[in-house]
Amino acid sequence: MTELSRRQVLAGLGTAAVGVGGYRWFEDGQCLDRREPNWAFHGEGWSAPFVGESAVYASENHGTTSGDMVSRVVSLRRYDGSANWVFTVTGGGAGVPLVADGSVYFGTGADYVYALDRRTGHVEWEYDAGGRETYGGGAWGQPAKTDGRVLVGISHSEAADVDPTSDRFTHRVVALDDASGEEVWATDVDETVWAGPEIVGDTVVAGTEAGSVYGLAVEDGRQRWRTEVGEMVWEDVFADESAVHVASDDGRVAALAPDSGAERWTRSISGTVSATERDGERFFVGTERGAVVAFSRSTGEERWRVTGERDGEADEAPGIADLASDGSLAFVFDHRGYVRVFDAASGERRDRFRVAEKTGRDGCGWSPRYRRGKGLALGDDELYLSGPWVQTVDRYRKT
Repeated sequence: MTELSRRQVLAGLGTAAVGVGGYRWFEDGQCLDRREPNWAFHGEGWSAPFVGESAVYASENHGTTSGDMVSRVVSLRRYDGSANWVFTVTGGGAGVPLVADGSVYFGTGADYVYALDRRTGHVEWEYDAGGRETYGGGAWGQPAKTDGRVLVGISHSEAADVDPTSDRFTHRVVALDDASGEEVWATDVDETVWAGPEIVGDTVVAGTEAGSVYGLAVEDGRQRWRTEVGEMVWEDVFADESAVHVASDDGRVAALAPDSGAERWTRSISGTVSATERDGERFFVGTERGAVVAFSRSTGEERWRVTGERDGEADEAPGIADLASDGSLAFVFDHRGYVRVFDAASGERRDRFRVAEKTGRDGCGWSPRYRRGKGLALGDDELYLSGPWVQTVDRYRKT
C-alpha cells in the first residue's frame, strides 16, 4: 500500500475504536497528570501546525481523500484559539500549510495548491494539477518558497476510480509562480512526495515514498542528483548547506551531501520510523515502537537512545507521533497522547505529562494502537499539538 492509503486505513480504525479502549499508565498508582490546554480547536485529523507570529495554521483531514469530504484550513489566534478565518476545501483534506511573505500556501487531497491572503483567508490564486481520482494522490507535504517560486510535491491520476496503490498516478515536484500560481516547471519523481520539499541554495530536495531523495535545480527542475536511501521516505527531510538528513521507513538513517547526494554517513535502527527532527547538533529519529534515537549531525554517532514505554496491557509501546527540539530540550509526542521531555544533549528525562483526554473506563489517554497524534510545534512558552484538535499547553511545568 502507499503511504496515503495506509494512513487512511489507520486513521479510520483509530477514529472508530478510540472510544471503547483507553491506555492506562500509572505513576505512583495514578494516571499521569494532564496538562490542561490553554485552548483547543476541535475537528478531525489536523495536520502538523505551523506557528506564525500571531497565529497558528493547520489543515483538517490531513492525508485523507474522499470525493464528498469537506475539510477546513484555519488561522487561529495564538492567545485564545479563536478563528481569524476558516477556508473550506472539498474532495479530501489539505496538506501542511506554509506561511511566507503575507500568504498561506498549501496543497489538498484533490490535487490543488492554494495561496491565501494571510490576514483575510481570501484566495489569491489556485493551481489545479489535473487529477480526477477519488482516492489517493494529493499534495500533502508543506510547500517551500524561494526566489518568487512555490515548490510542492503533487501526485495525481486522470482516472476517477483508480486504485490508490496502482501505478496510474503521476508523481511530480512542481514549481509555481508565487504571484500567479502558474506552473513554471514540473519534474517527474518515482513516487509521492509526502513531506517537504526543502530548499538548499538553488537546489530543491525532496524525498519520496519509493525511498529516493532527489536534488533538483530551482531554476528549471533539472535533476542534479538522486540517492536511494531505503524502502520509503515518509517523514520530514531536513536540508541546509551542511547536509541533508533523512530517515527511511525501514530504519535507515543518512546524511547526504546537498550538492551531490553523496552519502556522508549512514546508520540503521530497529523499527519503523515515524518521526524526525533536527536541531543545531543532533538528528532525532522516532519509531512506531516508541523509541527515540539522537545522532550527531556531523558524524552519525549515536548520542543517546530511549526505548518505548508500555504498561503490560498494550500490545506494543505507543508510537512516536512527532518530535521537536529547541537545542536544549527535546519534546516527544506519542500516540497515547503523552509528551516526554528530554535533555537534548544527554537524553536525560526532564518531564512527562498527558495532553490527551481520558478514553474508556479508567483510561489514562488514547489507545496506543492507533495513530491519533499528528504534530508538535514549539512556541515561546507553549507547545502546539495536533491530532483530533489543534491545542496549546504550557511548555514548562508550573511550580
